[in-house]
Amino acid sequence: MILRSGDGSYNRIIKEVYLRHLIEGSIKENEKQNITTGVSIIDLSEDQTLEGHNEDTPQFAASINKLPVSLLALEDLRSGKIKMSQKVKWTADDVRGGLGKYDQASAPHEATFRDLLYDMLNRSGNTAVRVIVNNVLHGPEEVNKRWSAKPQLSHTRLDVLDATHFYLGNTTPHDSLWSIRELMKRQDTYALFMKNAMANNIYTDFGVRSYYQENGDIQLINKIGLLDDPSGNNRHDVGIIYNQKEHKAYAYSLMTTAPYDENNTDPTVQADQSLKDMGQSMLQFAGSKKGQKQPVGSNLRFQVDGRIHY
Repeated sequence: MILRSGDGSYNRIIKEVYLRHLIEGSIKENEKQNITTGVSIIDLSEDQTLEGHNEDTPQFAASINKLPVSLLALEDLRSGKIKMSQKVKWTADDVRGGLGKYDQASAPHEATFRDLLYDMLNRSGNTAVRVIVNNVLHGPEEVNKRWSAKPQLSHTRLDVLDATHFYLGNTTPHDSLWSIRELMKRQDTYALFMKNAMANNIYTDFGVRSYYQENGDIQLINKIGLLDDPSGNNRHDVGIIYNQKEHKAYAYSLMTTAPYDENNTDPTVQADQSLKDMGQSMLQFAGSKKGQKQPVGSNLRFQVDGRIHY
Protein backbone atom coordinates (compact mmCIF):
# COMPACT_ATOMS: atom_id res chain seq x y z
CA MET A 1 0.00 0.00 0.00
CA ILE A 2 1.31 3.45 -0.94
CA LEU A 3 0.72 6.07 1.73
CA ARG A 4 0.17 9.63 0.51
CA SER A 5 0.38 12.81 2.56
CA GLY A 6 -3.40 13.18 2.58
CA ASP A 7 -3.92 9.66 3.83
CA GLY A 8 -5.02 9.28 7.46
CA SER A 9 -2.72 6.27 7.82
CA TYR A 10 0.24 8.40 6.77
CA ASN A 11 -0.56 11.06 9.37
CA ARG A 12 -1.01 8.43 12.07
CA ILE A 13 2.36 6.85 11.31
CA ILE A 14 4.08 10.24 11.41
CA LYS A 15 2.51 10.95 14.82
CA GLU A 16 3.61 7.59 16.16
CA VAL A 17 7.17 8.06 14.94
CA TYR A 18 7.33 11.51 16.52
CA LEU A 19 5.94 10.20 19.82
CA ARG A 20 8.58 7.47 19.92
CA HIS A 21 11.26 10.06 19.19
CA LEU A 22 10.16 12.20 22.15
CA ILE A 23 9.80 9.26 24.56
CA GLU A 24 13.17 7.79 23.57
CA GLY A 25 14.76 11.22 24.05
CA SER A 26 13.54 11.26 27.67
CA ILE A 27 14.82 7.72 28.20
CA LYS A 28 18.28 8.68 26.90
CA GLU A 29 18.42 11.71 29.20
CA ASN A 30 17.56 9.44 32.13
CA GLU A 31 20.19 6.88 31.23
CA LYS A 32 22.87 9.58 31.18
CA GLN A 33 22.27 9.84 34.94
CA ASN A 34 22.03 6.08 35.53
CA ILE A 35 18.26 6.18 35.99
CA THR A 36 16.64 2.81 35.36
CA THR A 37 13.70 3.60 33.09
CA GLY A 38 10.91 1.26 32.04
CA VAL A 39 8.25 2.35 29.56
CA SER A 40 5.26 0.62 28.05
CA ILE A 41 2.73 2.53 25.91
CA ILE A 42 -0.11 0.80 24.08
CA ASP A 43 -2.82 2.03 21.72
CA LEU A 44 -5.71 0.09 23.25
CA SER A 45 -8.02 0.77 20.33
CA GLU A 46 -5.60 -0.94 17.92
CA ASP A 47 -3.97 -3.24 20.51
CA GLN A 48 -0.66 -1.88 19.24
CA THR A 49 2.53 -1.21 21.19
CA LEU A 50 3.68 2.37 20.60
CA GLU A 51 6.80 2.20 22.80
CA GLY A 52 8.46 -0.42 24.92
CA HIS A 53 11.67 -0.16 26.93
CA ASN A 54 12.75 -2.40 29.83
CA GLU A 55 9.16 -3.60 30.03
CA ASP A 56 10.06 -6.70 32.05
CA THR A 57 12.71 -5.13 34.27
CA PRO A 58 11.50 -5.27 37.91
CA GLN A 59 11.59 -2.10 40.00
CA PHE A 60 10.32 -1.47 43.51
CA ALA A 61 6.66 -0.70 42.90
CA ALA A 62 5.93 1.79 45.71
CA SER A 63 2.19 2.52 45.48
CA ILE A 64 1.84 1.12 41.94
CA ASN A 65 1.12 -2.29 43.46
CA LYS A 66 -2.11 -0.87 44.82
CA LEU A 67 -3.40 -1.51 41.28
CA PRO A 68 -3.14 -5.33 41.38
CA VAL A 69 -4.47 -5.24 44.97
CA SER A 70 -7.50 -3.40 43.55
CA LEU A 71 -7.78 -6.04 40.83
CA LEU A 72 -8.22 -8.81 43.41
CA ALA A 73 -10.81 -6.68 45.19
CA LEU A 74 -12.64 -6.19 41.88
CA GLU A 75 -12.76 -9.95 41.33
CA ASP A 76 -14.19 -10.51 44.81
CA LEU A 77 -16.77 -7.77 44.38
CA ARG A 78 -17.98 -9.31 41.13
CA SER A 79 -18.14 -12.79 42.65
CA GLY A 80 -20.07 -11.52 45.68
CA LYS A 81 -17.37 -12.48 48.21
CA ILE A 82 -17.23 -8.88 49.40
CA LYS A 83 -19.61 -5.94 49.21
CA MET A 84 -18.99 -2.25 48.83
CA SER A 85 -21.22 -1.51 51.80
CA GLN A 86 -19.62 -3.96 54.26
CA LYS A 87 -17.97 -2.48 57.33
CA VAL A 88 -14.27 -3.08 57.90
CA LYS A 89 -12.59 -2.49 61.26
CA TRP A 90 -8.93 -2.14 62.24
CA THR A 91 -6.81 -1.01 65.17
CA ALA A 92 -4.41 1.85 65.85
CA ASP A 93 -1.52 -0.54 65.12
CA ASP A 94 -2.71 -0.77 61.52
CA VAL A 95 -2.45 2.97 60.87
CA ARG A 96 0.31 4.04 58.47
CA GLY A 97 1.39 7.58 57.65
CA GLY A 98 0.49 9.21 54.36
CA LEU A 99 -1.99 11.47 52.62
CA GLY A 100 -4.94 9.11 52.88
CA LYS A 101 -8.03 9.94 54.89
CA TYR A 102 -7.39 7.00 57.24
CA ASP A 103 -3.66 7.78 57.55
CA GLN A 104 -4.46 10.74 59.79
CA ALA A 105 -4.16 10.45 63.59
CA SER A 106 -7.73 11.64 64.13
CA ALA A 107 -9.29 9.23 61.61
CA PRO A 108 -11.74 6.51 62.68
CA HIS A 109 -10.76 2.84 62.74
CA GLU A 110 -13.81 1.70 60.82
CA ALA A 111 -15.11 2.38 57.32
CA THR A 112 -17.07 0.80 54.50
CA PHE A 113 -15.04 -1.13 51.98
CA ARG A 114 -16.19 1.44 49.40
CA ASP A 115 -14.51 4.25 51.35
CA LEU A 116 -11.31 2.27 51.90
CA LEU A 117 -11.04 1.40 48.21
CA TYR A 118 -11.63 4.99 47.17
CA ASP A 119 -9.02 6.25 49.63
CA MET A 120 -6.44 3.76 48.35
CA LEU A 121 -6.91 4.78 44.70
CA ASN A 122 -7.70 8.48 45.06
CA ARG A 123 -5.31 9.55 47.84
CA SER A 124 -3.04 6.49 47.75
CA GLY A 125 -4.00 5.70 51.33
CA ASN A 126 -1.42 3.54 53.11
CA THR A 127 -3.63 2.48 55.98
CA ALA A 128 -6.27 1.58 53.39
CA VAL A 129 -4.02 -0.85 51.51
CA ARG A 130 -2.83 -2.51 54.73
CA VAL A 131 -6.40 -3.00 55.92
CA ILE A 132 -7.62 -4.24 52.53
CA VAL A 133 -4.79 -6.78 52.21
CA ASN A 134 -5.13 -8.10 55.78
CA ASN A 135 -8.79 -7.64 56.69
CA VAL A 136 -10.46 -8.15 53.30
CA LEU A 137 -8.11 -10.20 51.08
CA HIS A 138 -6.93 -12.54 53.91
CA GLY A 139 -3.30 -11.47 54.17
CA PRO A 140 -0.19 -10.94 52.04
CA GLU A 141 0.50 -14.65 51.44
CA GLU A 142 -2.98 -15.10 49.99
CA VAL A 143 -2.53 -12.00 47.81
CA ASN A 144 0.74 -13.39 46.42
CA LYS A 145 -0.87 -16.78 45.85
CA ARG A 146 -3.60 -15.22 43.75
CA TRP A 147 -1.16 -13.01 41.83
CA SER A 148 1.07 -16.01 41.10
CA ALA A 149 -1.89 -17.69 39.38
CA LYS A 150 -1.89 -14.87 36.81
CA PRO A 151 0.96 -15.29 34.29
CA GLN A 152 0.65 -11.61 33.36
CA LEU A 153 1.84 -10.73 36.89
CA SER A 154 5.01 -12.81 36.76
CA HIS A 155 7.14 -10.12 38.47
CA THR A 156 4.55 -8.65 40.84
CA ARG A 157 4.69 -9.75 44.47
CA LEU A 158 4.40 -8.30 47.95
CA ASP A 159 7.51 -8.66 50.10
CA VAL A 160 6.01 -10.75 52.91
CA LEU A 161 7.52 -10.34 56.40
CA ASP A 162 5.00 -12.36 58.39
CA ALA A 163 1.31 -13.23 58.37
CA THR A 164 0.17 -9.59 58.51
CA HIS A 165 3.20 -7.46 57.61
CA PHE A 166 4.66 -6.71 54.20
CA TYR A 167 6.24 -4.23 51.82
CA LEU A 168 4.53 -3.48 48.52
CA GLY A 169 7.29 -5.26 46.61
CA ASN A 170 8.22 -5.18 42.93
CA THR A 171 6.51 -4.88 39.58
CA THR A 172 7.35 -4.05 35.97
CA PRO A 173 5.91 -1.76 33.29
CA HIS A 174 4.38 -4.82 31.62
CA ASP A 175 2.75 -6.11 34.81
CA SER A 176 1.44 -2.76 36.01
CA LEU A 177 0.07 -1.89 32.57
CA TRP A 178 -1.77 -5.21 32.45
CA SER A 179 -3.24 -4.51 35.90
CA ILE A 180 -4.80 -1.19 34.95
CA ARG A 181 -6.04 -2.58 31.65
CA GLU A 182 -7.75 -5.43 33.49
CA LEU A 183 -9.29 -3.01 35.97
CA MET A 184 -10.86 -1.01 33.14
CA LYS A 185 -11.58 -3.87 30.76
CA ARG A 186 -15.21 -4.25 31.73
CA GLN A 187 -17.04 -1.05 32.58
CA ASP A 188 -19.50 -2.23 35.21
CA THR A 189 -20.46 -0.32 38.36
CA TYR A 190 -17.38 -1.45 40.28
CA ALA A 191 -14.92 -0.57 37.50
CA LEU A 192 -16.56 2.81 36.99
CA PHE A 193 -16.21 3.51 40.72
CA MET A 194 -12.46 2.80 40.51
CA LYS A 195 -12.20 4.80 37.31
CA ASN A 196 -13.73 7.83 39.03
CA ALA A 197 -11.36 7.45 42.02
CA MET A 198 -8.32 7.50 39.75
CA ALA A 199 -9.69 10.19 37.44
CA ASN A 200 -9.99 12.61 40.36
CA ASN A 201 -6.87 11.67 42.31
CA ILE A 202 -5.08 14.37 44.29
CA TYR A 203 -1.66 14.16 42.59
CA THR A 204 -2.17 16.99 40.11
CA ASP A 205 1.47 18.12 39.99
CA PHE A 206 3.12 14.81 39.16
CA GLY A 207 3.77 12.87 35.96
CA VAL A 208 1.22 12.92 33.16
CA ARG A 209 -1.41 14.72 35.25
CA SER A 210 0.84 17.77 35.65
CA TYR A 211 0.08 18.60 31.99
CA TYR A 212 -3.48 17.36 31.92
CA GLN A 213 -6.27 19.80 31.16
CA GLU A 214 -9.67 18.28 31.73
CA ASN A 215 -12.17 18.88 28.96
CA GLY A 216 -15.02 17.06 27.30
CA ASP A 217 -12.79 15.03 24.99
CA ILE A 218 -9.77 13.89 27.01
CA GLN A 219 -10.00 11.95 30.27
CA LEU A 220 -7.06 10.68 32.32
CA ILE A 221 -7.06 7.99 34.99
CA ASN A 222 -3.82 7.07 36.73
CA LYS A 223 -1.99 5.79 39.80
CA ILE A 224 1.40 7.04 40.90
CA GLY A 225 4.22 5.64 43.03
CA LEU A 226 6.72 7.75 45.00
CA LEU A 227 9.57 6.56 47.19
CA ASP A 228 12.98 7.81 48.31
CA ASP A 229 15.00 4.92 49.70
CA PRO A 230 18.69 3.88 49.88
CA SER A 231 17.95 1.16 47.33
CA GLY A 232 16.79 3.82 44.84
CA ASN A 233 14.38 6.71 44.44
CA ASN A 234 11.23 5.61 42.63
CA ARG A 235 8.99 7.79 40.47
CA HIS A 236 6.25 5.85 38.67
CA ASP A 237 3.05 6.71 36.80
CA VAL A 238 0.60 4.18 35.32
CA GLY A 239 -2.63 5.14 33.62
CA ILE A 240 -4.96 5.36 30.63
CA ILE A 241 -5.66 8.43 28.48
CA TYR A 242 -9.09 8.37 26.85
CA ASN A 243 -10.03 10.44 23.80
CA GLN A 244 -13.79 10.15 24.18
CA LYS A 245 -14.55 12.10 21.00
CA GLU A 246 -12.49 9.79 18.79
CA HIS A 247 -13.21 6.65 20.89
CA LYS A 248 -9.49 6.02 21.36
CA ALA A 249 -7.56 5.01 24.46
CA TYR A 250 -3.86 4.82 25.28
CA ALA A 251 -2.49 2.89 28.26
CA TYR A 252 0.93 3.67 29.67
CA SER A 253 3.34 2.63 32.39
CA LEU A 254 6.30 4.89 33.16
CA MET A 255 8.70 3.61 35.83
CA THR A 256 11.98 5.15 36.99
CA THR A 257 14.48 4.31 39.71
CA ALA A 258 17.13 6.98 40.29
CA PRO A 259 20.33 6.41 42.30
CA TYR A 260 19.90 7.39 45.95
CA ASP A 261 22.37 10.08 46.99
CA GLU A 262 21.64 12.61 49.72
CA ASN A 263 24.30 14.92 48.27
CA ASN A 264 23.12 14.77 44.67
CA THR A 265 19.41 14.91 43.94
CA ASP A 266 19.89 15.72 40.24
CA PRO A 267 19.00 12.19 39.02
CA THR A 268 15.75 12.17 41.00
CA VAL A 269 14.85 15.63 39.70
CA GLN A 270 15.54 14.39 36.15
CA ALA A 271 13.44 11.26 36.68
CA ASP A 272 10.56 13.36 37.97
CA GLN A 273 10.83 15.75 35.01
CA SER A 274 11.03 12.88 32.52
CA LEU A 275 7.60 11.63 33.62
CA LYS A 276 6.18 15.09 33.03
CA ASP A 277 7.86 15.38 29.63
CA MET A 278 6.67 11.96 28.50
CA GLY A 279 3.21 12.79 29.86
CA GLN A 280 3.00 15.98 27.86
CA SER A 281 4.05 14.13 24.70
CA MET A 282 1.43 11.41 25.23
CA LEU A 283 -1.37 13.84 25.98
CA GLN A 284 -0.68 15.80 22.81
CA PHE A 285 -0.48 12.57 20.82
CA ALA A 286 -3.82 11.49 22.30
CA GLY A 287 -5.46 14.71 21.14
CA SER A 288 -5.09 17.19 23.99
CA LYS A 289 -5.12 20.68 22.48
CA LYS A 290 -3.22 22.35 25.31
CA GLY A 291 0.08 21.48 26.91
CA GLN A 292 0.66 24.12 29.55
CA LYS A 293 1.52 22.85 32.99
CA GLN A 294 -1.28 23.22 35.51
CA PRO A 295 -0.57 25.22 38.69
CA VAL A 296 -3.23 23.30 40.64
CA GLY A 297 -1.58 21.12 43.25
CA SER A 298 1.84 22.71 42.87
CA ASN A 299 2.04 23.22 46.64
CA LEU A 300 1.25 19.60 47.43
CA ARG A 301 4.00 17.96 49.45
CA PHE A 302 4.55 14.24 49.13
CA GLN A 303 5.67 11.87 51.88
CA VAL A 304 8.18 9.77 49.98
CA ASP A 305 10.87 8.86 52.50
CA GLY A 306 11.58 5.18 53.04
CA ARG A 307 9.73 1.98 52.25
CA ILE A 308 6.55 1.72 54.25
CA HIS A 309 6.32 -1.38 56.46
CA TYR A 310 2.67 -2.34 56.04
